[in-house]
Amino acid sequence: MDIILRAATALLLVGSASAQTPGPTYAQTLIDTTLVSHPELTVLALHVTPPASADNIIIASNIGHIGKKADADDLSVLHTGEPRIEMTKTGDISVELVMRDANGLSIGVVGSTWRLPAGSSNALVLHNAELMRDEMASKTPSLAALFEPAR
Repeated sequence: MDIILRAATALLLVGSASAQTPGPTYAQTLIDTTLVSHPELTVLALHVTPPASADNIIIASNIGHIGKKADADDLSVLHTGEPRIEMTKTGDISVELVMRDANGLSIGVVGSTWRLPAGSSNALVLHNAELMRDEMASKTPSLAALFEPAR
């Protein structure tokens, strides 16, 4: 049953052939445009609790996994407000930060993975991740706006 619920949620989030959801969501467009602006990013995902849902899930990403429930690490970032930074197996840096809307309200977690340039530090990557997160916030009027059809 859980698989059916996740599949149905994924269809609603990424769009369907219905007139109500004609294509990708604003959240996916936000991911796509942010990736174009930041070619140093290798992964970008939004972990959000959709309206009328109890589960925090991936609602948009460049790696799929739409509808996947957030794990304990994702939720700890949301609940504590503390960033999570770790080195990936490929030597990139993964950063998770609280996602905010344009009004500064916490609406989820933005997960990003960054190429670590030579001579760079975790502190610099964290700073860049925070700037990117803030850019996304300025383009996010509200939680509900993330689920609207792409503009």
